[in-house]
Formats: sequence, structure tokens, C-alpha cells
Amino acid sequence: MAKILHIIKMKHNILYTLLIFGTAFTASAQVNDASNTATNNKRFSADSAQFSAYDFAKTSPFFIKKLMPLTFNSLKINQIFEKGHLMKAQDATQINTTALSTEGISQLKSVTLWGLFSYNRSVEDSTSFSHQTRNNLVNPYYFGSVENLNYQRTVYNLKALASKNLLNDNLPVGLGADYRIGNHYSTNDPRGEISDYQLNLVASIGYNIAKELTIGAAYRYGYGLEKVNVAYKNNSLSQGKVIPEFTNYLINGYGEGEEYNERRTFQNNQTRDGLDAYLTFDNETMGSFNFTFQTSKEKQKFDYRTSSGITKYISFNLINEKYRLFWLKKGRNNKFSADLAYYRNNGDNYLNIYLANSYLYKDNTIAARGLFSLINNQITHNFGLGLSKYGERKQDGIAGNDIRFNQLNYSLSYGINRQNKNNHNWGFSLTGLYNQYLDSDFNVLLANEGVFTRNVIYYDYAYHTTSKFGANLTGDYSIPMFKQVQAGIKVALTYWRREDLKDFGRTLTNAPGKDRFSSNISLNLYF
Repeated sequence: MAKILHIIKMKHNILYTLLIFGTAFTASAQVNDASNTATNNKRFSADSAQFSAYDFAKTSPFFIKKLMPLTFNSLKINQIFEKGHLMKAQDATQINTTALSTEGISQLKSVTLWGLFSYNRSVEDSTSFSHQTRNNLVNPYYFGSVENLNYQRTVYNLKALASKNLLNDNLPVGLGADYRIGNHYSTNDPRGEISDYQLNLVASIGYNIAKELTIGAAYRYGYGLEKVNVAYKNNSLSQGKVIPEFTNYLINGYGEGEEYNERRTFQNNQTRDGLDAYLTFDNETMGSFNFTFQTSKEKQKFDYRTSSGITKYISFNLINEKYRLFWLKKGRNNKFSADLAYYRNNGDNYLNIYLANSYLYKDNTIAARGLFSLINNQITHNFGLGLSKYGERKQDGIAGNDIRFNQLNYSLSYGINRQNKNNHNWGFSLTGLYNQYLDSDFNVLLANEGVFTRNVIYYDYAYHTTSKFGANLTGDYSIPMFKQVQAGIKVALTYWRREDLKDFGRTLTNAPGKDRFSSNISLNLYF
């Protein structure tokens, strides 16, 4: 009990500290010329190449002095709607999300501060086999049921980064924190209820070994907790005998789940730590090169807790590696950014009942993206090209399942943004999207086929092995308000459609739909 109170007290102290950060950088930003700052912030957000550097810098306090502007503050309110059956088996057929976020960067004497606060509330319709958060989908241990559920999710997120140069600006040091707390529950039987929080900390240090060359390193530490419970308002449904679709299953790995209608609760304790390595090279002719390497190890421990003791279920180990090279080249009337990345996750579980591993998870992503911004007086043209390869493999030794697939993702975009003499700003962009199926392996024992195999494994394999094409169209318009704010509205529409499904020799009781549509209407304030 004392340990729990200590953790709660620590969480509240950290939250209070981050709120002080947020108040500090917002108040400082208001010292500047508010009208010009608001206009410049809007133009900065419309410059895709420059803004991509800002997004990259959010990954570590090591980069915020180099790649972020001196000041930038924004507030966004989004209403997001998604609908369609072209989705993975455990996604929702319809999602309504209300989101609010505010972020900014400012200078407090020699300290650079960046912070973000966000709130998301989403309502999901028709979610099945997925009593879990949307933040920890790699884990192999969760509850599920055939019955479609309506889920409501509320997530708060607070982030802060701080950087300061020491020893005549030759020794940059930084600190960062990322705190998230969420509540997820379904409103019909079987009623899943999940509460989670995550705290991740980072401390970085660098050294300028030459005028243009800086090296650095960072240590990361984090922990989290997820509590899961499944209950029934109608007790006659709790054993799944009246209507089998209401049966609660425990999915442990990537095979058939077992009926689990007693002790429908567990706790997942998470700890993680890792190291970063950085290298930056800034040259007026060649531009700014920024390289980062991150590796982390995470351990998740699933158990059942009562007043009489703790029953250990499984442990899940996850190793993550990230390599990323970001290049930004600024010209007089143009900017170019290139982002090359490689991500890899390796996970395995350990079952206490068998004293052995039974499930292996692997994924990897290779991605390249280029953005070019051409500025002609008050008009900005944005060109974008992206290409990524994604591969995933899931192996379940108990079920004898081994499933793998690879796909390529393409994107091609063009956008224009114009600002007139009255600082009225309008813009639109169009992006073409294509997801190409490459190859796959499918080894699933027919003898083990059951409700999970038919409703999730077959469905997801069909989804991942069909190619898809889509498009995104956005338009926005903003004007000055109150001489301190640039306010505008932005509308984004996205549409996806699939090609024919691949025949892999199994009968689909439920197949991915033909298409999916999403819209995002937002109010954006820059100040």
C-alpha cells in the first residue's frame, strides 16, 4: 500500500512540474510581438519541410535548440470521424474522436523549453476480440469476445523537453518527460474496463567536438501499469451458455483463446530502459545532418492480484531499435528535408506454467521521405514523396502458427499555401496513397481452428495480403483575430479502397470490407 501511495504522489509531483513548464513557456511567448508571432507561426506550420524538422526534434531534448524555432505556440481542437469495414479484425468499424492539444516552444534566458498537452476522447462502435488499450497492441496477453462492443476511451498526455548549453555552449544538456494516463471501457456486455498510465523520462548530454560537429548520448527510463477487468451487467450471459458470442476468452499468444469466465482480471506492470546516441553536422553549404540511434528493452509482467497473494501469469520481453537520419537544407527561397529510418521490434513471452517461451513477435520498418518547400513571395508550394516497407511475423509454438507478410507503402503529395497582404491565409493539399502487398507465409494448423482463428487470424491475414489505394484531401483558411491570434479551420478527408482478396485456402466467415472513410475537422489557433 505504501508503494502505491508513493507512486501516486510521484505521479502528481511530476504532473505539477510539467504544468509549471507549460505555464512558463506560454507566458514567455506572450512577451513577443503577438501579431507578427501569430502570423509567422501559421506560415511556419504551412512549410512542410521546415515543420518536419520541428517534428523530428520532439524525439529528444538534444535536438530542440538546433531544429526548433525560437518561439512557436498553437492550439488545436479536432473532431475526427472514421467509418468502414476495411480494417484489421480488432479495430472498430466506426470511431468518433474529439481531441484537444496545445504545444509550444519558448526561451527562458539560456534554457529552451518545449511542451505539449493533449486530450483525446473517442467512442468506438463494433470492437471485438480486443479488451485492451490502443497503445500496447504488441502484447500477446488480453481478453476478448466475439460480441461486438462499444468502447469509450479517454487519454491525457503531457510532454516536456528542456535544453541548456554549458561550458561556453560546448556542452548541451537536456531533460524530458512524457506522461500519459488513459481510461477505456465498453458500455455493453461483456464490459471491459482498462486503466493505464505511462511515464517515460530521458536525460541527454552532448559535446561540440568541432564547430560543425556535435555528438551526444541519452539515457531513457520508463514504467507503466495496465489494469484490466471484464464484467457482466447481465449475469445470465457471463458463462456464455445462453449466447456463445458473449463468452469471455483469454488470448495468450497468437492461437486459440481459452474460455475464461472466472478471475476475469489481471494487471500488467511495465518497466523499460534504453540508450540513445546522437550525431549532428551543420554546414551552411551542405545543410544540417542529424543522426539518432535508440535501443530499449521493455519487460511486461502479467499477474492476478488478490488480498491472499499474487499469481504470476506470463512475462513479455520487447526489444526495440531505431535508426534515423534527418537532413534539412535551407535555401533562400526553398527548403528540402529527407528522413531515412529503420525501426525494429522483437518480442517474446515467457509462460510460468510451462517455464518456456511460446510466442515470438517481430516487425520491422524501412522508411524514406522527402519534402520540398518552394517559397515565392507569399505563396508556399509543398511537394512530398514517401516510401516505406513494413514486415511482420507472429509465431505461436503451442498452436503451431507461423504467419508473416511484407508490404510497401507509397505516398505522393502536393500542397499550396497563400497569404495575402491582410494576413489572410488559405491552402489545400492532395496526397495519393498506395499500399502494395509483396509476399507472405501462412502456416496455421486446420485442426486447431476455432473462433479466434476464424475471426482474427484469417481475417487479418486477408487484410494484410491485399493491396489498397487511397487519397487524402485537405483545405484550410485562417485569419488574424484579436491582434494576437491567427485562427483558422481545416478540413481533411481520407478514403481507402482495397483490391481483390488473396485466396489462401481457407473459408472466411468474416472478410475485410471494401473501403474506409475518415474526416478531420479542426479549429487551429496560432499565437
